[in-house]
Amino acid sequence: MEYKYQSSVYRHQKQEIAQNLIDIFEKDERITTQARRFISDWILTGPEEKGKVFFDVWDIVLKSFLPTTRPILFRACDRISKNGKIASFTGSLECARRFSKGKGSLIICDTTKTIAFDEYFKKAGEYNHTFYPLANLLVKAKDSGGWEFSERILNDYSAEDEYIMRINLDHMHSVKWLKTNRQL
Repeated sequence: MEYKYQSSVYRHQKQEIAQNLIDIFEKDERITTQARRFISDWILTGPEEKGKVFFDVWDIVLKSFLPTTRPILFRACDRISKNGKIASFTGSLECARRFSKGKGSLIICDTTKTIAFDEYFKKAGEYNHTFYPLANLLVKAKDSGGWEFSERILNDYSAEDEYIMRINLDHMHSVKWLKTNRQL
């Protein structure tokens, strides 16, 4: 489902998509067709299929967007990835548990602490520890008539409470899932 026109997405188009994603929260703008397609493709594309276009846009967004919320975020993974990788996190520990199937590792990030560095010492375009609240974008779209997103995306994927963030293990914690026979 990756962009079929990947090679024809030019630098200025990536910048336009990224700026629109930022302006949705900072200036209360409506989503553009390109940005909506980008979000839909991101959601529906598996991790192995995500290409450079996706990460280029998220890189621009993460360097320039300072969110107003400060949730604790989780990422379930088979093994801990390298620092700097852009990845999906969730605000729901239960969602992370379901994704992991009780195997692998869990990365935990208290964004209140990590964003404090960027908030006080950096300016837009230089942020290192920010995240993008994709879940909030879907809720905002749903509350505003859907913004032409499919019902599937609005209903099924908003429940995942997804955030896009750069992995930075210096400011995150990781743990292994523990198998138990105990039923809750």
